[in-house]
Amino acid sequence: MMRKIILPLFAALLFCVPAFFSGAQETEVIDTGRFGAEEPGGEDSGVKTYKNHILFLGARLGPSMRFYTPSGDTVLTGGSTNSFSMDIGVQASIQIFSLLSLQAEMNFTWDNASVWHYALNSKEIDLDRYTVHFTGSSMQFPLMAKLNFYPGKFRVSPFAGAYFLVPLGQMNVETTGEEARSFSYEFSPPIGLLGGLNAAYPLGPGMFFADIRYAADLGKPELSDSGEIKTYYRHGLSLSLGFEFGFFKKR
Repeated sequence: MMRKIILPLFAALLFCVPAFFSGAQETEVIDTGRFGAEEPGGEDSGVKTYKNHILFLGARLGPSMRFYTPSGDTVLTGGSTNSFSMDIGVQASIQIFSLLSLQAEMNFTWDNASVWHYALNSKEIDLDRYTVHFTGSSMQFPLMAKLNFYPGKFRVSPFAGAYFLVPLGQMNVETTGEEARSFSYEFSPPIGLLGGLNAAYPLGPGMFFADIRYAADLGKPELSDSGEIKTYYRHGLSLSLGFEFGFFKKR
């Protein structure tokens, strides 16, 4: 249900809204001069120019720490290993008011998780530990609301939203223990929630920004035809740097 809600909104934000604004009022692509140069009247254009644009397009890149928790429906829940990954994404935001923006993103995510459980061994008199290693990649599609504040030349924006994930290929699964196996499965990733803080500063023709965010899946990946293999719950913390450009000036 969440995917059916977010996907049309994401598409509308990327394609329909800019067309609406360009048709509803006279628009002007961002000036070729420096984004932070002083405007007539002595205004600080590092902030003023940002406030006066409607559409912003950008990209970001940075490391991410993934935390995994076993699904917990075995005899005894074991543990997991955390892993580093990289977040790569593009984003489009619409400034509804100077203090409020809606932002849609498309981010590449990669997972490398090892979780272990305990189960009765073949003699059913003792517990054996077995480990399952998962690797897979997905495209994450968040839709977020941002509040924009302007201390000095900075723009500081706390944000929150929801996302869904689209798998890129299959998930590779390797198990160890009494019966070591290696397979690939189709998988259905869960939806999730995220929140964080973005801080931007005018630089050249656009805005340089730093982004820190926390994201948590609301479920676990479901593997097709995987038998008794248990998966994991995932949450993570990421820090990235990026750059964005403003388009369509308000009149």
